[in-house]
Amino acid sequence: MMSKMIEPITFTVPLSFEAHEIAQQCGKQSSPKKFKQVYLNTLAVYAVDFYLRCMGFETDWPVSDSRNPLMLKLMDVADLDVKQIGKIECRPVLPDADACQIPYDAWGDRIGYVAVQLDQSLKQATLLGFTRTVAKQVPLSALNSLEDLLVYMNRIKQLKPVNLMNWFDEIFDAGWQVIDDLLNPKQLQLRSFRSNNALPIDRGQKIDLGMQLGEQSVALVVTLPPEPDSEVDIQVRVYPMGNQTYLPPGLKLMLMDESEEVIFKAESREADNFLNFEFCSDLRELFSITVGLGDVNVKQSFRL
Repeated sequence: MMSKMIEPITFTVPLSFEAHEIAQQCGKQSSPKKFKQVYLNTLAVYAVDFYLRCMGFETDWPVSDSRNPLMLKLMDVADLDVKQIGKIECRPVLPDADACQIPYDAWGDRIGYVAVQLDQSLKQATLLGFTRTVAKQVPLSALNSLEDLLVYMNRIKQLKPVNLMNWFDEIFDAGWQVIDDLLNPKQLQLRSFRSNNALPIDRGQKIDLGMQLGEQSVALVVTLPPEPDSEVDIQVRVYPMGNQTYLPPGLKLMLMDESEEVIFKAESREADNFLNFEFCSDLRELFSITVGLGDVNVKQSFRL
C-alpha cells in the first residue's frame, strides 16, 4: 500500500503596492543587476516580516541591514531583526528553482534562513520553510517547516526571562500587549483580579503551538497587583483567541520553579473557556510558565 505524502505547510503573502514601493526605494542602486538583487531581497523580507508579525513576533525592519543603503550597496543581504530573538535571513527563491541560495554575506549573525518563493508576476510570495544550515545552497526538499521555525524562535525567546518588576514602572518587554488587543469583550468581563479597588497591571502574549492547534492560537495573560510588596500575588490565565470559544481539550498550563520542578499544573477539559491559577512569589525569584499541547510546549521564564 502506498503511503500518502503530506504536503508541507506554507504561507502565502500578497505583495502589495507598499511592498513594491519599499523595494523600489531600497533598490536605488547604480547597476541593473544590483537593483534586481535588492528588489527581490526586499520583497522576501517584506513577506517574512508580514508572516512573523501575524504570528505575534515583534520585528524591527528599519534597523536591519536590508534597509541600510550603505550595506545594500556593498553586500547581498536580506536580514530582518526580530526583537528578543535576533536576525533571520529572508532569501528569495525563483519559481523554477529547486534550492535556496545563501550568499556568503549572509553567513554570519543569523539565527536561521527562510526560503521565500516569488511568483513570476511578483504579486505574491510563499514562505516555503527555513533552515539553520549555513551553505551556499540548500535544497528546498531539505527545508524545515514553518511550524519548526515558530517553535525554534519561541525557544530562543524563552531563554530570556521577563523582568516583572519593570511592569510596575510601565516598562514592558516586546511582544507583551495590552489585553484589550488580545481578548474579546466577553473574555475581558471575566477579569476579577483587583486589589483595594485599584486596577491591576496585566499584559498578554499570543502563543502559537503550531499544527497542534491548527489555525487556533491562545493568549497567555499575566496579572500583577497595582503596587509591589515583599511578596507579589500573580495571576496567570490562558484564553482561546479569535473566534474560538473554548480551549482545545488537554491544553496544559504549568508553573515551574528555578530548578524546573512543576509547582502547579492545570489542564483544559472539553468546554473550558480559560485556564488560570494564582500564586505568591518572593522578590528576586525566578520561575517559568509553560503552555503545552501534545508534544509541543512553549515556555516563558519570569523574574521578580
